[in-house]
Amino acid sequence: MIDWITAVLSCDHDPSKLMSGMVMSFDVLGNPEWVVNKNVTVEGSHSSKIQIKSHTDSQIWISGNPTKFLQGHNIFGTDDLKYLMAKFFDALLKHENLGLQPTEQQYEAIQKGEYSLKRVDVNQSWHLKNREEVLAWIRSAGSCARLKHRGSGQYTGDTLYFAKNSRRWSVKCYSKGHEINAKNHKLPDELQLPELMEWADKALRIEVVLRSMQLKDMLLSRGSNWCTDTAKAAARCPARSEPANSQFFLPSAMGRMQFSTGLLSIGRCPVSA
Repeated sequence: MIDWITAVLSCDHDPSKLMSGMVMSFDVLGNPEWVVNKNVTVEGSHSSKIQIKSHTDSQIWISGNPTKFLQGHNIFGTDDLKYLMAKFFDALLKHENLGLQPTEQQYEAIQKGEYSLKRVDVNQSWHLKNREEVLAWIRSAGSCARLKHRGSGQYTGDTLYFAKNSRRWSVKCYSKGHEINAKNHKLPDELQLPELMEWADKALRIEVVLRSMQLKDMLLSRGSNWCTDTAKAAARCPARSEPANSQFFLPSAMGRMQFSTGLLSIGRCPVSA
């Protein structure tokens, strides 16, 4: 499923409404060096938030989790990036205080995926017996798994990262049940349904973060280049600089998530997300 997205979209707007303050730098003599407008935080359903700011006079920059913004959680979602972004933009337009005023041409372009992607996170989930087994798998992967040219993983809390600081891509493995019980990640009270909590508690999530350089190499830096199968293909991070779509069915399309998920001998098949 599609998780986090950072993108630049063509949209006329009032720049004064897309700033929540300024950050300024001064040299030792007190002369101003630069000034940066602070992002505006927008709340979606169940207080899930995204960041937005003016990029140019006719472009906006957005960053956040559109799935959480729309439905309040990302336990499950969609692989269709264009559909998700279209619904997300429609939701943003309901916030009249943002001053977004897309022309008809700009609106249609966004619906078709005509925008620049700077980061896309895609993931898959596997069901094990319980949260303890999920955490045990992560510890085991941390001690024995290696990625070519990237080496072993590193931990931040209970999350295992590979190539965490890479400018191209990184992989992280974590317990979804553990995450939604952590501070600042808890589900709203109205979404803490027994069935939803049980589903998350068994879920091992493996997530690939695709950053700008990797997206460009894979010809996936434009939303219009994504289809419903692209998320699964992109998660494999093909080593060659060819479109992920063209390699989706090729056995030679070896990739980061494919390597990691090959270790899941104790798990079941991926669950739909």
